[in-house]
Formats: sequence, structure tokens, C-alpha cells
Amino acid sequence: MNMIQSLQKLLARQWQQMTTVVSPSPSQSGVSNTHPAQVFEQMKLSRRFEGRVALITGGGSGLGRATAIRLALEGAAVGVAGRNLEKTQKVCTEIESLGSKALAIQCNVKHESECEQMVEQIISEFGRLDILITSAGIHGGGKTVVETPVEIWNKVIDIDLKGAYLSSKFSIPQMRKVGGGSIVHISSIGGLRGSPGGMAFQSAKGGLINLTRHMAVAHAAENIRVNCLCPGVIMTPLTEKFLKNPTTYSKVCRWHPMNRIGEPEEVAATVAFLASEESSFITGVILPVDGGYLAAGRERA
Repeated sequence: MNMIQSLQKLLARQWQQMTTVVSPSPSQSGVSNTHPAQVFEQMKLSRRFEGRVALITGGGSGLGRATAIRLALEGAAVGVAGRNLEKTQKVCTEIESLGSKALAIQCNVKHESECEQMVEQIISEFGRLDILITSAGIHGGGKTVVETPVEIWNKVIDIDLKGAYLSSKFSIPQMRKVGGGSIVHISSIGGLRGSPGGMAFQSAKGGLINLTRHMAVAHAAENIRVNCLCPGVIMTPLTEKFLKNPTTYSKVCRWHPMNRIGEPEEVAATVAFLASEESSFITGVILPVDGGYLAAGRERA
């Protein structure tokens, strides 16, 4: 199943859930009988990001890719940034096939000059910037403080935390020019809880959460909203590597009270809400998208 088919399936499920509440029976409303393809077309026509420009770091795969496609489907012109230009170009081709505008940008977010050039390319191509999604991130391995080489610490902090800072540093002045904007940082439930390994990753994601809070307060008066998502375990190319084992997959599913792994499109849908005017009075929020993982309080057997 490709990304578009997966998004169609998710949108159809969301539509069915909404109409189940609104429509007591199919005989009372034709909406609940809507074909998934029609739902998809209606979603494209909503176009709530029409005239807006979004920049997604880490946009070549996983959550960044899903978010880029979701925002484009709803009308945004999208800058897809990543270290691998071939991957970002592929995502842009997908977006353009849907009739939306996209720009592939090669950028390693740990470098200040590259982040500055990334934003300059967006402005040169589209003339403005309204939305920033910082999805670039790496894990770095499951080590403790004693076991983690300083090189791994620096690498993870550079990408996961410094990258979000630099991307924001050059995006905010452009948002000021258009009267405001929305920034969504992608952290992790690993930033909200402790575990024996993954020290550098947890530290970076925890830092990103407090960076969000600082930015939300510092830029609220400029109509720049800043929020943060903390996904649980989501099926991405990164997690597929260890979820291929059926025993591991079953165990990880049980960590989540919903007893399944999240899909990138589910995270992208939440990002789209926070990026939109529908969340116009929401800033500084740290929002888990985790199937109840944190609410359960512990890893379930």
C-alpha cells in the first residue's frame, strides 16, 4: 500500500467515525454511505492551506513525508527538506502528481549555513513561509550515559535539537513578515519518560519539548504559534527494522492500550490540525500521539 492509498484509508476511517456520531442511521443521511474515493476528493477540496507555504525538515521519509503529502493535499505549497536529495525529490514528484506545488531542498539541519539557505530557497520559490514542521531526527542507539560515545551524543543533539533550533531561527523572521505562522516540532514519548537506553535521543527530545515552551511564550505576541507532538511507536522505515520480528511486533503493540502501532498518516493529521487556523488559540502544547502509551504509565506485559 503506497502513501496515497494509506491516506485514503485513514481519511475514510475518520469520515466513518464522524458520520457514525452525526448520522443515527444510513436512512437518515447519505453521508455515511460515502465511498472512500469520494471522501478523498472532499478532503482535497477542503484546501484549508490554500495560499500557505510549509517547510518540512526530514521530509524525505517517515513522518516528514506523510506530513508533506497531507499538507499538500490540503492546498499548501510545500518545501521538502532532507539530507538525501533523491528522496526529497521523490516526495515532491508524488506531491506534484496530486496537483500541488513542491520544492526539494537538500539540507543537513545541523549546519547553520544550510538552514539559512534552506529558508532562502523557500522564499525565492514561493515568496513567503507560514508553516514549519521540524521532523528531522535520528535515534543514535540504546546506550546509557557511561556507554554513549561523545560522537554519538553530538550527532543526535545536532540533528534532533540543534536542527530544530536552526530551522526555527531562520523561519521566524519570514513568518513575522506575513503576520504570523505555526511551528510544529516532532519530539517523542521518549522525551516525556525515562528508559534505560537511548540517553542521547531522550535528552534531545526532552530538550525539544522545552524549546517548544520557550518559543511559544517568546513569540506568542507575534502571532507565531509553537507546539510539539510526541508520537508513540509509529510504523516508519526506521521502526520497521525491528518490528519485522513477530514477537517484537506483538510486544510493542501491547505497550499501547490501543494494542497496535501508529501510522505516519495519523501523526500527519494531528500536525495538520496544529498547523491550521483551527488551532488558532493553541500554543505551547506538548501533545502525545501514542495510542494511550503514556496514559498506561508503564510498558504492559
